[in-house]
Amino acid sequence: MRNEVIFDSRGIPDIMVVFTPDELGLPAEIRGKAVKEYAISKYPNTLIGGVPYSMPYQQPAVNINHDEAIRLCEAKGHGWHLLTNDEWAALAHQSRKNGTLPRGNTDCGKSHSHPEETGTTYKDASGSSKTLTGSGPETWNHTHTAEGVADMCGNIWEHVGGIRFMDGQVQVIPDNGAAAGADQSRDSAEWTPLYTADGDTIYYNVEDGEINLQPVAPDGKDYDGVEFKNLSAEAIDVPEKLIELGLYPAPGYEGTDYFWLDTDGERIVLRGGHWNSGAHAGVFSFNGHNSRAFVSWSVGFRSALIRYSGDSGSLDNLDDKPTDLSDAPQEVKDAIKANARKLEHKETMTDITKDWPFPLPDTLPGMIRLMLAKVLTEIYTAAGGQDALSFQSLAYNASEAEIKVAIPIASQLAQINIAAEAMRRGMEQLKLATTTSLTLTLGKEAADHE
Repeated sequence: MRNEVIFDSRGIPDIMVVFTPDELGLPAEIRGKAVKEYAISKYPNTLIGGVPYSMPYQQPAVNINHDEAIRLCEAKGHGWHLLTNDEWAALAHQSRKNGTLPRGNTDCGKSHSHPEETGTTYKDASGSSKTLTGSGPETWNHTHTAEGVADMCGNIWEHVGGIRFMDGQVQVIPDNGAAAGADQSRDSAEWTPLYTADGDTIYYNVEDGEINLQPVAPDGKDYDGVEFKNLSAEAIDVPEKLIELGLYPAPGYEGTDYFWLDTDGERIVLRGGHWNSGAHAGVFSFNGHNSRAFVSWSVGFRSALIRYSGDSGSLDNLDDKPTDLSDAPQEVKDAIKANARKLEHKETMTDITKDWPFPLPDTLPGMIRLMLAKVLTEIYTAAGGQDALSFQSLAYNASEAEIKVAIPIASQLAQINIAAEAMRRGMEQLKLATTTSLTLTLGKEAADHE
């Protein structure tokens, strides 16, 4: 696991937590393609110019329905998708097995169980006490460290893909196919029921304040919730897949997360709980009582990215599209446009290489390295670096091994600078620090000082 800043086609960064398939226990091959890595948005996504991004100290995007969340994530480019239930559950199980089940904003800006743990609150039109993304302590991350995925417990419910309930029957897109562009529409033929070892499909029956798993459709339609640990399955042998997907508690699980379900018609799935869920919130908290058209101030989402073996990395997501900055503050528009121009075909080679003090490359990889070095030098200067010429030389002449070693450090430093600048000037997250090894707690200290 590592943190990495991944730029999309608009030249705006997402802060992601990157895992190998083995680290999460997720498929190493999807639809015939070998998966190299899963990159999960570190934060619930905000919107910039109508595009979702994973950035700290932002108001998470809400009031977006299920289909729109899928569309927005997939529009970010090749491999991008709405975080799937498979991926969410894998993170939840990783937390459970490591003893680091995250806390979060479950009591109007603070943890209900640890009220000394707080985030930076804001008020939106709903009047709710949400917190800015990533503004809580490390115990609000799924690993209880600065490197973990943030805000999976409380604050806002989150859409997840690849799962639904149809009249109480659980259906999925098999093998995490929802992460690879599967059709998740209501009438898609890709929806597949889960089965018991005996070949029976699995239904959840909501009745008399209980939720019981059974091999036949419920006689009636109802809605209710129970603690996740109190789901009952006396009529079936629970398959391991149901536990793996976070749809039935693992043996010995004693959390207080809640499981809500409506067995009338199609129901999409939300995860995590919200700012006032109290003990009912958590990584295993489950909400299955809404239609795919449902929107709410309490519901958001996060994107994820698959990197396939053979992909060249984040540079795959760069193209010649101009940046849409309609929703950004003016100072951010100016900074982003300055960098975006360097990626547009209309800019001449003279513009790109202006004031470059070293011999110019004559290959495409060399030019890409040159542009990367120039951008990194601008970041270095913005962070207070005093010897830009030496830094340019180091960045341009770095070996592949050195770049790979630097990426995790640069990712952490990027988060620090983004958070600090966000508290002072809104959304100037693009001035990413690369010259210090401080932890993310600096972002919280900057927020408190503000």
